[in-house]
Amino acid sequence: MIPLTIVWHQHQPYYKDLVSGEMVLPWVRLHGVKDYYGMARLLAEFPGVKCTINLVPSMLVQLQDYVDGKVTDGFLKLTEIPADELTAEQACYILDHFFMAQWDRMIRVHPRYKQLLEMRRVGKCGAQQALDDFKTNDLRDLQVWFNLAWFHPVSFEESTVLRELRDKGRDFTESDKQAMLAQQRAILARVIPLHKELAARGQLELTTTPYYHPILPLLCDMRSCHVAMPDTSLPSGHVSLIEDAEAHVKKAIDFHTKLFGSPPRGMWPGEGSVSPDIVPILAAHGIKWFATDEEILSASLKQRIRGDFGKLDAPELLYRPWRVESHAGNSTMIFRDHHLSDLVGFHYQNWDGEAAASDFLIQIQEATRDNPAGDETLVSVILDGENCWEHYPDQGIDFLRALYSKLQSNERGIQTVLPGDFIQAHPPTRKIDRLFSGSWINHDFYIWIGHAEDRRAWEYVYRTREDLVSAQKSQSASGEMAFERAWEELYIAEGSDWFWWYGDDHNSGNDEAFDTLFRTHLQNVYKFIGQPVPYFLSEPVKGRSRAGRFSNPTASLNVNITGTSGGYFDWLGAGRYRPDKDGGAMTAAGRAPIQQILFGYGNGNLYVRVDFQDDMQLRPGKETRPIESASIRFTDPKGLDVSMLGYRPIVSGNWMHPELIEAAWSELFEIKIPFDCIGAQQGHELAFFVEVVPAGRAAERFPRSSPLQFTVPPENAHEYEWIA
Repeated sequence: MIPLTIVWHQHQPYYKDLVSGEMVLPWVRLHGVKDYYGMARLLAEFPGVKCTINLVPSMLVQLQDYVDGKVTDGFLKLTEIPADELTAEQACYILDHFFMAQWDRMIRVHPRYKQLLEMRRVGKCGAQQALDDFKTNDLRDLQVWFNLAWFHPVSFEESTVLRELRDKGRDFTESDKQAMLAQQRAILARVIPLHKELAARGQLELTTTPYYHPILPLLCDMRSCHVAMPDTSLPSGHVSLIEDAEAHVKKAIDFHTKLFGSPPRGMWPGEGSVSPDIVPILAAHGIKWFATDEEILSASLKQRIRGDFGKLDAPELLYRPWRVESHAGNSTMIFRDHHLSDLVGFHYQNWDGEAAASDFLIQIQEATRDNPAGDETLVSVILDGENCWEHYPDQGIDFLRALYSKLQSNERGIQTVLPGDFIQAHPPTRKIDRLFSGSWINHDFYIWIGHAEDRRAWEYVYRTREDLVSAQKSQSASGEMAFERAWEELYIAEGSDWFWWYGDDHNSGNDEAFDTLFRTHLQNVYKFIGQPVPYFLSEPVKGRSRAGRFSNPTASLNVNITGTSGGYFDWLGAGRYRPDKDGGAMTAAGRAPIQQILFGYGNGNLYVRVDFQDDMQLRPGKETRPIESASIRFTDPKGLDVSMLGYRPIVSGNWMHPELIEAAWSELFEIKIPFDCIGAQQGHELAFFVEVVPAGRAAERFPRSSPLQFTVPPENAHEYEWIA
């Protein structure tokens, strides 16, 4: 038998404002009814399959708050308001935010929700203009569908109420809405008890993460980033916060023990981030095993595990537990198979579920021929247990049922095991002498310390903490409760999620909300200790150091070139330039003819999209074109131009394979240019302007002062872009 351990990581940032008591964003609630319930419920169908689910405490405590009725969120409040009582401002907010779901898999699969999306005319007009087309029943249907689309498919199988609402599809009543919300509350209440049931029958191992999901190595010693990135600048005033690291670990274990009745044996550190400093902390608090990525193992051993084209060259190293030692005791590490985990996370989304499950098991069988580590052979697949399913048909239910069915029958000699049980039965015989410091992403900490915005955020944390410590030393014990809450706010601000969205690495679509909430937590520290909030916390971290007045691409794109608005997620990872944020936004005609430029990469291509002002859009039946031409003009490599004068791209310059360029121009201008056409390879810098010629006006170039530019990413860039 080939032992296989599967770890699903379930996590959301801490959205609660401890002063107001309200959740700023609704994602714990919505992922709760979809992934946290659905993943456990699917596993319950296959009692012969064993899995590990890693539950982050700060997510669980928010889930409990919803179940106990202690919190609400703005999205839920707007859902509960009767549609005929919505103000225009509230209705516009709904039109702007209630399509925040995966358009192809969660909206367009429902005819009425798809119709509402089309009525909204995203990218064509603002919410205020679109509101004219929405009657009261349309707004009520949108209130219902935004929530209904987030229920997991198993809930529709179980609930007559949900099936009837889905089948009804439109013209919902306020009673329908209340019935739907009652189902939502009932499912949220079942999440934690269901996990307890599965753990009690030995089918599920529950593990944890340091309480607010911090990057432990950076708390222990900010200089740990220099192991992988020796030239990285450090934030001003950095000091060791090892006491805070220990607090996060202790709080997590205490919370887990109280909630589930026994302490966790294992842990997925935040973002799989490890260093020698964290080993004694985890060992001292009873953690028997913890996990990270295979690249950390390779760097620790100073030995390649994979060769060219991702071929696994050393399965005897990867497929086994390893011992790590410290003065406080020993622990065991397991390392995720990067390739196998990414097959589930990225590559099977458009496969037939049965075929994907079969291929997955074949890949495991081929990789582990002859049990490369003998009795210690263990294959570890570890990945996000929520975000990837939104890109699968029906939230991946066909794939998971096919996979679990095959694993239950031990197809291809593969048997699922719990890591804690396996390590107890097969203690590691090999040890890591020097653990490399890094995360699961590129075995470094760049995302959380590599950008000027990251460092500024850390400086905010250090300064606030220094003021808190100083205030506590000078205050009497009468304020103990206030100080406890102040420390809680500081620990929240130390979580990794805030730093994830700083810099140009990622874009959430809610970056300003995250920035505001991060600073709110630090501001609350001062409110709890009765001190005025310092001015620096009113200064946003986000955006202050962006060069060229544009944001860089943050994630791979996969866009169909149609010249029309795509889904919410289609351009979510794109870089963005807006003339209204640039000093050159005003033109001779009074304003720029474009609203924004989006640009990015994916599948070996450069993608560019130009959104025109409403009155500049090409519309059917118009006698004249408001924009005569749109062009991409490269300054690096210099001399390459591609223009749209009508419906076909026209190129000039020394292009390679220009026939592979795709472009479309309808309500907006989109173009896909393969990097091979430019002769651009990984690491090359690309720089270009967008030039448009409005009818009867001179050509205008955007940006006006400096080109849009970015570095061509590696081919496997997409492997590092999901949220762990």
